[in-house]
Amino acid sequence: MSLPDSLRTVVAVAVYWSAIALGGSVLLPDPTSPLVAVPIVGGGAVVAHAARTDRLVPLGYAVGTMWLAVLALSVGTGVVDVVAPPAEEIAPLADYPGIAAIGTVGLLAVLIAAYAAFIRWTAARDGEVAA
Repeated sequence: MSLPDSLRTVVAVAVYWSAIALGGSVLLPDPTSPLVAVPIVGGGAVVAHAARTDRLVPLGYAVGTMWLAVLALSVGTGVVDVVAPPAEEIAPLADYPGIAAIGTVGLLAVLIAAYAAFIRWTAARDGEVAA
């Protein structure tokens, strides 16, 4: 059974936008923080561009790259927690507002950079000129 292209696009947009919103806000200690708008609005803009220009495949690779960055940040913060001196307790890094802001904006930057890179890579592979 084959799905119509419009339905396939709507499902892909919903999945990618959800993955961006969740991954981009993973470092926020408070889900009601105004910073939650960064991955939602920024991710929405990137997803809208990909859907409008028919570049959902490069967007999928970019979302995967962003999640690899989330994994790297998670492992990095876990290492910091393990390596920290046992006599001193430190708060999780995401509890610091500056780090949460830098991480959230940084993850959106990773997404945008990866999306641009995969667009160029796809265009070079297909012999097109990237716009």
